[in-house]
Formats: sequence, C-alpha cells, structure tokens
Amino acid sequence: MILYLCVINIAGGVFIWKVVGCAAAQRDYAVILGAFVTVLIGAPLIAFLCLGWYTRYREFENSLKGSALSAYLQRYWSKRLIDALIDKGVLDTPPDNDSWRDLADKMPDLCDRLFASIYHEQYGLTPFVPPFLILLCIAYAAASVIACNYTPSACEVATASTCVYGISQEVLLGSFGGALMFVVSDAVLSIRRKALNVSDVYWYALRIMLAVPLALVVGGTDGSHTAIAFALGTFPVDALMKIIRRFGFPQLTQFEKDENSPDKLLSLNGVTLPIVSVFEAEGVNSVEQVAAADPVLLSIRTGFPFRYTLRLCSQAIVRRHFGEDAAKLIPIGLADVVPVYLLVKAMDGITLQSLPVVDDKDNVIKNAATRLFPNDDDSQRIPVTKMKFRQIAAEEFTVMLARITPLDPAL
Repeated sequence: MILYLCVINIAGGVFIWKVVGCAAAQRDYAVILGAFVTVLIGAPLIAFLCLGWYTRYREFENSLKGSALSAYLQRYWSKRLIDALIDKGVLDTPPDNDSWRDLADKMPDLCDRLFASIYHEQYGLTPFVPPFLILLCIAYAAASVIACNYTPSACEVATASTCVYGISQEVLLGSFGGALMFVVSDAVLSIRRKALNVSDVYWYALRIMLAVPLALVVGGTDGSHTAIAFALGTFPVDALMKIIRRFGFPQLTQFEKDENSPDKLLSLNGVTLPIVSVFEAEGVNSVEQVAAADPVLLSIRTGFPFRYTLRLCSQAIVRRHFGEDAAKLIPIGLADVVPVYLLVKAMDGITLQSLPVVDDKDNVIKNAATRLFPNDDDSQRIPVTKMKFRQIAAEEFTVMLARITPLDPAL
C-alpha cells in the first residue's frame, strides 16, 4: 500500500510537469498539495489494513469456534460447506438428508478453513486494493485541480473564476475542502470502530468526484456561497441523495410517509436512534431483515461488536414469532432465543452442561402465556405458547447461538 502511494505521487508529478499546461509555480503547488492530500487520506487506511483489520478478524474467530462455527456455516453457508465436504472426500454426492451436519460438526479444521476463505472473500485485504488506488488517484487529481487553478498574482481576488466551468476559487476550494473533511473524518471514525468496508472506500472516491458538480450547483462568488459549498461537501452521499429526492419528489404526502414508514427497530432492546441510522445506512430498516441477516456480515457492515449483533438478531427472531408482544417477555427474560431454547430443553427433560438450568418450567410457561395472551384461558394460551417456543428453539440461528458457550453476561 505504501508503494502504491509513492507510485501515484511520482506518476502524478510526472504527468503534471509533462502534460498539464500551467505555470511552473502552480505545478509545484500541485505536486506538494497532491502529496499532502494522498498521505492524509492514505495513512489511516494503511494503518487499518496493517493492524485494525486483523483485530476485527480475531473477534469473529474468538466467538465462532468448534460446533458454534459449524452451526453458523450450516445456517448461512450450507452449499459451500457441502461442497467443502465433497472436495475433502467425506461425501461423494450432495446428500439427500441431514447426515452431513453431523460430519461437519466432527471436522472443526475444515470449518475453520472455510470460514477464513469466506471472510477473506467478503472482507479480505485484496478487495481493498482497487478502491484504495481509485481513491488516491481521485484525491491527487482533486488536489491538482485546486493548485493549478490558484493564481498567486491574484491572491486578493479570491472570487476570480477558474478554468473549472467558471467556478470561483473560493467556492471550488470550499467544495473540495468539505469533501476532504468528510472523507478523512469518516474514515478515521470507521477505523476506530473497526468497521471500514470496501464499499466505504468507493463512496469516498465518489464523494470527492462530486465536489465539482456541487460547486457548480452552488455557484456564486461571495462568502455565503463558499460556506454552502463547504457545508454540502461535508455531507455523506446518502444525505445528499435524501436532499435531492426531497426536491425531486415534493408530491410525497405525510400520509404516504406514515403508510410506508419502516419497521420499528427501536422496539429491540438496546437499540437507539443513532443505531437505527447506522442500520438504515446499510439498507436494514426492519426487524425481519435483522432476523434473517448473516450476523457476521451484518456486524462487518455496521461496525457493531459481534456479540451485540448476535443479541439483536436473537431478539428479532423472538419478535418474528410474537410480534410487538415480544416486549412483554423482557421482564421474565424470554425475549432472546437462548433462554427460550433452554426452556424448551427443560420441557423435554434435557439438561445441557455448562448452561443454566430452568427451575419450575411449568410456572414459567404459564407466566409467559398469561403475558402474551391475557384474554385467553390456559387451555388455549399455554399450548400456543409452547408451540411458539418450540418453533423458536428449532431455528438454526438458535442452535448456533446456544453452542456459543459459556455464555457471557453481555449476551
């Protein structure tokens, strides 16, 4: 990565001096500013890919081990797992039954290698290279545009028009400065959260590319237009899209907004408005999506701790079966899938080692049934509650989560 950074600066400097037709002083400014901007953007990314990326990887490795990892692969990557078993020679053909699941549980080394392969495909170091190069090239070009349109002899005339569509110097600088501020600040924040993704780097490159169109739209030559250009420059792309849609579709009424409002992620315990905004930025705006999502990929995309993501997915599955009434189970500790799983095992007379024992299961079920169906009698609500609990316990995600033992208090 450092070599790429040096090559881009050297190639950019040669291009400016050999091809770009501007004054010698402006070429010097372009080379110096380009080097400064690319180092400012590239240094945090290089540090993350050398250090932070491995920390994030170890987090998943430490949480998914043995049978828990096997259960995860069976739930979300069953086709890949079956193909790996066939390649290993354990299976001859795709199985017609679930016997392959027991084989996968007995081969932890195979599951470890498969998970490493999947993780590197989805979030590996190699996919970061193309967007990293694109971002540095665009950043260097943006710095060169600013430097080559800066006229030292006209320093007192900041409102002088440039060769970039006649945009004034101060508006052009304000727009690019805002974009650079967003890119660096958001990258540093994502790196602190260990949540920098390949798609984020592509968004950063696009955000710098949009600096010129935004400056062109703002126009003007006074300080207020410069402030507007800088402020818009600090907006992420999704915020700009919302502004454009608001102006492009003014016919959207309040009734339509209410009818098409997203599912209430806030109903999940531990979710706040900032967390909802992160989910919505990743295209996740319903509880059902959280329940069906791959927790590893969801944790990577949002930057949330893996155990926290598991708990949200756990609550979402319970809510899928009980709807908004699932909140009534929070006081008795049955709003997550693992306590429900333990209760079902107690109903079947099975005691699991290293897991808590459920005492007086009949009263627990009766209490839950009364909370969920207060208007029905015991002959109706208790069988329905048991049926729902068994459905939750049979979920593959529930089995995976139950295997991540011993459970820590945060889970």
